[in-house]
This record gives sequence, C-alpha cells and structure tokens, in this order.
Amino acid sequence: MALLQIIGLNKSYNKKKVIEDLSFELQSGEIMGLIGQNGSGKTTIFKTILGLVKKESGEIKINGKLIEGKSKGYLNTIGTIIEYPTFYESLTARQNLMLISSLYDKVNLSKEDLLNYLHLVGLDNSVDCKVSSFSLGMKQRLGLGMAIITSPDLLILDEPTNGLDPDGIKELLNLMISLKKSGMTILLSSHQLYEVSKVADKVVILHDGQIFYDGSNVQSDDLESLFIRIVHGGDAIW
Repeated sequence: MALLQIIGLNKSYNKKKVIEDLSFELQSGEIMGLIGQNGSGKTTIFKTILGLVKKESGEIKINGKLIEGKSKGYLNTIGTIIEYPTFYESLTARQNLMLISSLYDKVNLSKEDLLNYLHLVGLDNSVDCKVSSFSLGMKQRLGLGMAIITSPDLLILDEPTNGLDPDGIKELLNLMISLKKSGMTILLSSHQLYEVSKVADKVVILHDGQIFYDGSNVQSDDLESLFIRIVHGGDAIW
C-alpha cells in the first residue's frame, strides 16, 4: 500500500511556479531518492507534506488518509530533517535528545534508550559534549537521532549526508538500509548519484518543479545516463 501519495500538487512563490502538477507515490517499506538541482522544488515538497508550506492545489495522502489544512495528527508518524537541524548549543547531545523526546506524549525514553539512539547515529564518543563544539557532520548525526526517536512510519531527510566525511556517509547509508529493514519508509533528497543508487528502491528526478523521471531499481550508471539525456538549453541540468 502507498504510505505517501502526492497527487497533482501545485505551489508558486511570487507568481513563479515552484511545483507544477506533481504526482508520485511512495510505498510502505521503500526508500525513495528525490533528485534535483537547487530550486527544483525538493524542499518545498517536503515542507508541503509537513504543513509548513500551504499548497495551492492538489492532494497529499498519508496511509490513504487525505491531509487537510488543519490536519496535525499525522505528523506524529513522520520524522524529519529539513535543511539544517537546530539545537540548544549550550546543551549536550544527550540533553538535546532528552529535551526533544519530552515534547512527545507517547515517547518515554530511558537513559539506555538515549544512549542507544546516539550509538545508532555514531555519536558514542560525544554523548556528553556540548553541541556548540560539534562539526556540521556531527550535528547532522544528532538531527537524525532526533528524527527517529518516535520510530516514525515515514522518515523525510533533506540532504542528510551534508557535512559528513566518506566514512560517515557510508555509515549513514547503512543506517538507512537498517531502518528500512525495521519497517521504516524513507524519502530523501540528494545531489549525490552514488549515494542514492546505493539505498533507493525508487528515484524521482525533478527539474523546474516537474518530474523528469520516476523509476525503480535505478543503478548509478543508469542515473548518469539519464542526466546526459535530460538536457535544458543545450546543457545537462547538473
């Protein structure tokens, strides 16, 4: 069954069309890679799903239920990192995770649970370090830890490997695969073809707010060929 359905979505800013008649489906248990250059509409799609941006027209369904303007309950089933995660810089990684977990009625994490999540995202050695001392990559890891503490049905990640070194990218990709095996559905955006080809069951390529390609089981070489074929004004869009 489709966990997420986007049907005929439209959004403009200052009369400029950012998303145009966009439709796609993400099945439960899949990882979908959303690929596109800056301004192609990736982050706007994410924010529209989360109700942070008001759509002009179209439908969004989660688990078959239509998301209306006042819908809020569905957000409990979604974990997300949109753009750059923010934290209380004067607090430690453990304290930040504890604080976020306290905001959820149904999340009651023990000290051991907190340590397990921090271990899962590779912050074992920084549990009691202040976030102000963290690198960008470490903050991305902590943001991911915050996103998964509710064990969400759908995990939305906007450029999740930003700031990570090659080893960190490999660890994060393995984590995504592990989360998928546990039953989580993941929608991620990325500029990196290699990253997407390693984890995604399905790829959607965006250009100027429209879908250029929507396909399954796409390998890295296939993606590169697609980009060569996707031409705008004589030049590849990447």
